[in-house]
Amino acid sequence: GVGRPASAPSRARGLSVAMRAEFGDIRPMIDASVYVTDLDPITAEVDISMIPEEMGVYAVYNDKDALQYIGLSRAISKSVANHVIAFGPAEAGRMVSKVKILEMAGESKETLKATWERWIKEHMEVGGEIPAGNLPENADGAENRWRNKGAAAVKAPLSLAGVRGIETMAEALEAVATAVKKHPVLLFMKGSPAMPQCGFSAKTVGILKELGANFESVNIMDPVANPGVRDAVKEYSKWPTIPQLFIGGELIGGADIVADMFNSGKLQEALRNAGKSDEEKEAPSAGSSGANLPKGEIKLIEDSKRPTASKLSSLLNENFDLHALRIMDDSGSHAGDAGAMEMGLSGESHFTVEIVAPEFDGLSPVARQQKVFGVLKDLMPRIHALSLVTKTPAEMVMQ
Repeated sequence: GVGRPASAPSRARGLSVAMRAEFGDIRPMIDASVYVTDLDPITAEVDISMIPEEMGVYAVYNDKDALQYIGLSRAISKSVANHVIAFGPAEAGRMVSKVKILEMAGESKETLKATWERWIKEHMEVGGEIPAGNLPENADGAENRWRNKGAAAVKAPLSLAGVRGIETMAEALEAVATAVKKHPVLLFMKGSPAMPQCGFSAKTVGILKELGANFESVNIMDPVANPGVRDAVKEYSKWPTIPQLFIGGELIGGADIVADMFNSGKLQEALRNAGKSDEEKEAPSAGSSGANLPKGEIKLIEDSKRPTASKLSSLLNENFDLHALRIMDDSGSHAGDAGAMEMGLSGESHFTVEIVAPEFDGLSPVARQQKVFGVLKDLMPRIHALSLVTKTPAEMVMQ
């Protein structure tokens, strides 16, 4: 994006005499420069490199040109970066689309505050409402992430190597075990919370930030900070994919389980229990499998041109009393995926599987997926990413 002087809307020039008299020489919003943010074509991250570092007052607009927040800052670029982090990769591009900035280097705190007040009143005088980010915290329509409630929970990734370093798999396993026991909420991911390097990691981070979770992260892609950790955490958890979320020292699962638990409210319960003793923890709700309930649609695949999907279908059919099955090949939307190419996969690399079976009755979300991955262990080297949704027959009927 390129900063450019903002044009003065005619209605802004018609501000009331009372407004001009109240604020005198305090500069209006029409004096601000406009900076349009861009999305990086490779990482899909919001590019805010053009935002100036100076102190001043700024106003943020979404992609529909609606004013969301007016702030004052001693370092505007840092404040805008915090907004981007607070909204996460899924929303930041939409919510931080344009920024009006009035640089005020060397001005007093009183002048900054008076400018901020003028901008708020100007916006309201021409028919606008108080921006969502400036509303009181508990007011209807308030969006507290603008005041970085979510960003405060996002920290730099941990370095498990520390000063001693990691040279062997045994040391990497020890480092993983120590980190899991030490940190109540810990996410092993690709990339960092500020810049996830895969969609599943971004999805998990987005959910944790939406809940305001105070969590630590480990970037398994960093060979200096975490050498060997990518393989070590999989060995430690007996779980084949990344990301992996641990709460209270226990594996919760990957992106699919985290999303399911978020939608059911169980993730919120687990986060509330993090760090509590067994006596303090909330009791989980009970469920039922409904093994005798009618079956749904079972879509088996037997196609010589789709060997991986066919084998996937066959293994699940042989090892589960299927009540419903749907296998979707998502490889087309991941063409050129670096991870798949590294594994030598040019097709049938990404799948989404929805499976309903009574064998999941009484199992935790992690135990369910471990059961499925156990059946597929010999097939998994041919699959780069498997998004898995598991349900009991009763859960299928309830939905």
